[in-house]
Amino acid sequence: MIGAIVGLMVAGLAAVPLSACLLTRGGWQIRRPRRALMVWALAGALGLVVTIVAVLVAAALSLSTSSAGAPIKGLALTLIAWAGLGGLGIAGSLAQLGRVDLGEDDGERPSITELLARRRTDSWQMGAITVVEIEDPRYVAVAIPGTPSTIFVSRAVQHALPPSYLSAVLAHEAAHLRQHHTLLRRLGAWHTACLPKRSRLRREISSRITLLTELAADDAAASKVGPAHMRDALAALNHISPSRELGVRAARVSALHSQRCAPEALPSSRTLSRQLRPGHR
Repeated sequence: MIGAIVGLMVAGLAAVPLSACLLTRGGWQIRRPRRALMVWALAGALGLVVTIVAVLVAAALSLSTSSAGAPIKGLALTLIAWAGLGGLGIAGSLAQLGRVDLGEDDGERPSITELLARRRTDSWQMGAITVVEIEDPRYVAVAIPGTPSTIFVSRAVQHALPPSYLSAVLAHEAAHLRQHHTLLRRLGAWHTACLPKRSRLRREISSRITLLTELAADDAAASKVGPAHMRDALAALNHISPSRELGVRAARVSALHSQRCAPEALPSSRTLSRQLRPGHR
């Protein structure tokens, strides 16, 4: 029984690095970014549930075993239960450290405080989402979850893009809100905090989660406004504010949503990981 409980705990703890491998190994995630994120989140949640169940079972058995006159076995189960509770406590404290959105410190992405401080020049509703135009010389479009959910878009973007391209950009940001990408990125920040600091997996996971949320939002926007508009919007943004990642994302949208798309037409997973840096919108 003790071996089974320890095995459950080990399996639960192993779900953290194993679920990270689901995002960082292979190239299937590039074609199905949303599915990859869902599998990763579910695998991590399953590991957490298994660990909690193992702790509760160990605690319950320690009480019944001690009362039945088996002090050594009861002590072992008690120690296992306390060790599990300690591990959950550490994970909880790391979760507080990981509440910062991945990429938040990137200098090219304005902070929420900075966005709120900008002068608002216009606003309108896009369904349940409020779109706020702000005075900012940069090409900014950022989705902020809340009540109500808000998309901040700079006048620079508003004036630089034709309506069809702007609609694609707003659809991309709306997809971030609908698919709860901020929550996934915070979960990813907690995930990296649970991994060893010098781990290669830790270095890869944050950029990969940012990458996949961007690709998932591209796909959702392409489905809403059409792949051509999404591709052209990314290409237009790349023209007015050159970024290698925007060109790669435009090529991916074009290839992935083409009826004649061949798997080799898509950029490789490793190429996208290098070129799609966190913080770009």
